[in-house]
Amino acid sequence: MTTTLMEPEIVDEIASERNIAQPPRMGVGKQRTSNSDTSAGKALALLDAFSGQFTVLGVTALADRVDIPKSTAYRLLNVLIECGYVRRVGDRYCLTEHLFEVGNQVRSCRPSGIRELAMPYLGDLFAQTHQTVHLAVLSGTDVLYLDKISGSDAAWCPTSVGCRRPAYATALGKALLAFGEPEDLERNLRVPFRRFTPHTMITATQVQRSVERIRDAGIATDHEELHRGVNCIAAPILDLRSGRALAAISICSASSSARKRHSLLLLRTADELSRHRTLAM
Repeated sequence: MTTTLMEPEIVDEIASERNIAQPPRMGVGKQRTSNSDTSAGKALALLDAFSGQFTVLGVTALADRVDIPKSTAYRLLNVLIECGYVRRVGDRYCLTEHLFEVGNQVRSCRPSGIRELAMPYLGDLFAQTHQTVHLAVLSGTDVLYLDKISGSDAAWCPTSVGCRRPAYATALGKALLAFGEPEDLERNLRVPFRRFTPHTMITATQVQRSVERIRDAGIATDHEELHRGVNCIAAPILDLRSGRALAAISICSASSSARKRHSLLLLRTADELSRHRTLAM
């Protein structure tokens, strides 16, 4: 199958129509730091530039995304090829499996990490609900998806392992903010809010009030706030010593009645995970 390279503006237009949140691209007007002007910083920025809908890109597109000269992008891509992080596909480039290997050395993904510990619990949730289930952690102002189980009968949910979504617009993110560190909440209340659907919260006051309700209820909701037709509930996995969220799990469905049907099951699962002997140590 041949991948057709499309202009960024067209990608954004399609993404907007399908309600798919696209990660920010580096480009003209993006403020540089002194670190990003080093060769290492530019090489890392090139790796970041592969994020998004299209994962096979030409040198011109990559240079534009990182806002560096084409000759510099070409030189750094050759270094990344030699180091095994990038592969040439015809006259374009893509990431290699080596990055997958490196990524799985992250603490939460290693053996006995939160992802491995949560796998059987996610499996049980899916078996009992037949809906899409997620495991995620907070990463800055985003939720980072560590695992996902879905089936043919589950609601369409445009997420994948390794993708990010704005924390304020997801049930997972709000659960993590409600039971996370105060500085994380403060940081997320200062983000430039974007309206993804008519139901998206777009002010710090709305998010703050939502977080306060979640602390009382123990469960977070997302009724089509990020994607039309997708309703989610989420609960935090807690460090019982500090009471802070380590991660969160969610159930997503096409029906807004999922909260009534699955809330107790989700809360019980999150509580069991929080009390897992490894997490409770």
